Amino acid sequence: MHNQLRHLLTIILFSTLSAAAIAQETVTIFFDNSGAEAGVTPSGTSTFSFMGANWEGGSVVTLFNPPLYASGSFSYIVQGGSASVTFDVPVTNVRFFFVQSGGANTATALAADGSVLGTANSNPPTTPGDPNNFVEISSTQLIDSIEFSGGVIDNFSFTIGAAAEPFDFALAEGAWQNLDTTGEGILFDFSASLDLLFGAWFTFTLQPVPPADPPEMDIGFAGQRWMTMLLTLDGNTASGPLRARVAGAFDMPPTASETGVVVGEVSIQFVECDLAIVDYTIDNAGGVSGSFEIVPTEQVINPDGFSCGGTATN
Repeated sequence: MHNQLRHLLTIILFSTLSAAAIAQETVTIFFDNSGAEAGVTPSGTSTFSFMGANWEGGSVVTLFNPPLYASGSFSYIVQGGSASVTFDVPVTNVRFFFVQSGGANTATALAADGSVLGTANSNPPTTPGDPNNFVEISSTQLIDSIEFSGGVIDNFSFTIGAAAEPFDFALAEGAWQNLDTTGEGILFDFSASLDLLFGAWFTFTLQPVPPADPPEMDIGFAGQRWMTMLLTLDGNTASGPLRARVAGAFDMPPTASETGVVVGEVSIQFVECDLAIVDYTIDNAGGVSGSFEIVPTEQVINPDGFSCGGTATN
């Protein structure tokens, strides 16, 4: 009766938040084939969808080994391969019972673009529902899926990601810089009539990489570099192709051969009006990718007088 009530309350919670579009609520899958899960997670089930989570690759089983359960007598086991859960609505946090099966196992949280947002390692089985055998992965970026290399999973909870609050991209205009480097930054210009954000990224590298073809497209060789971006806007994120300038010379008239070549992709999430996270992939420099934070240069110069969208004071 207790399990049925728990499942009922959980599914009511999920249905309520779906109908009301309330974010940042946590729901749990127990793999016990009772309550709201009845008929969804019977023993032997491998592929199923429940509460916006889509599972495949493992199997719901009764192993008659209590240390492998956090509730009831069922769990989801991954053996002889990998398994995954993909979310209909990306999440910000997952917490679940995770113990070993045939050795150490890993759970890897992935963003929609496949980048790794966090990992968790399985624990040796001890006692049923041992609190020390729960693991958690949290991320400031939305988690699209979790991949399991193996292991036994139970009581899988996830927090549905909040929809990003719309950002006033007019506040992004101006120079921003990466405080973890020397002199690297992005200059933004917001086009309100087109609802686009232009950026010029000034960077450099001292480590050559294998040359591109043609050489002008190799933005990875040693020396100063600048790239441009014209980004579409969604909520608080600006994303689009990353372009490198080809041909041309400093302080010289333009030529017909000058153009912008797409060399990768960039996504910029404006977490606050004074903080943004840049995620990039550069295909023409040997597959370079990474992430870094930027802040307004004005805030660095005048930290006491800086105000988002306001007038700086001395």
